[in-house]
Amino acid sequence: MIVKNSYGFFVIENKPSKQELGNYYKKKYFQSDKGNYEKKYTDEELKFLRNKLEEKLFVVTQQLGIKDNVSFLDIGAGEGWAMSFFQEKGWSVVGLDYSEFGCKNHNSHLIRELIVGDIYKSIKTLIRKNKKFDVILLDNVLEHVIDPFSLLEDCKKLANKSACLIIEVPNDFSILQSFLFEKKIIDNQFWIALPDHLSYFNKEGLNNICKDAGWENVLSIADYPIDLHLLNENTNYSKDKSKGKSCHLSRIATDNLLHSISTERTVALYKAYADLGLGRQIIGFFI
Repeated sequence: MIVKNSYGFFVIENKPSKQELGNYYKKKYFQSDKGNYEKKYTDEELKFLRNKLEEKLFVVTQQLGIKDNVSFLDIGAGEGWAMSFFQEKGWSVVGLDYSEFGCKNHNSHLIRELIVGDIYKSIKTLIRKNKKFDVILLDNVLEHVIDPFSLLEDCKKLANKSACLIIEVPNDFSILQSFLFEKKIIDNQFWIALPDHLSYFNKEGLNNICKDAGWENVLSIADYPIDLHLLNENTNYSKDKSKGKSCHLSRIATDNLLHSISTERTVALYKAYADLGLGRQIIGFFI
């Protein structure tokens, strides 16, 4: 059962135990190096990935003033794109992940900077060693954890003074999604993903739990509101899965076009989308 908590976002009421969740992810991430880790990206997709990181770089350096000798921690580093991008900018980088397969396949030069194993144990080890970072990234991680508040508290222990925490999570149970479901434009709440997603955030709820953990929101942006495609029966990828790829490609082309004009203006546009509650993702910047 999914309920709204005191922070204002939705959560699974009866969450799995740490052991159950650990066993699930162990099977999912450690069995082999096949599946998503072998995904090939087109040039346009790679440009899109870099543009999303350019947005984060712009906010951190131009709006928050974090520029020199930056130390970066990527919790849930995945394929290593963020580590690679920020290392190119001269940052010192460290990544944590359950598996090395994704990073090894796409950014093998960063394996030495990747700490592989149970992420939570790795975080506790870094805390015991009194490691500190200027920028910490949780990219599509917080929605997966049993206790997001404890993870946010641990991030605070890893943060230098004036550090920035960047959190990216899906924008779920949004105004648009609720409208689509109530009007029967979609026939299921496709964003519910169990047991992978245990929390379903909105901007206000994310800000509330972060504030309780000692993190103050300074800016929130969204991304391309791909769910708008669901309003068109010809691009309703929820009812017709074959439409999904064309909508994905449209999102990439649009975002890349926007960035070719101006990263700063694109960030301003996506801030407006976040203020409206639109966008498939929420990206919050906290100090």
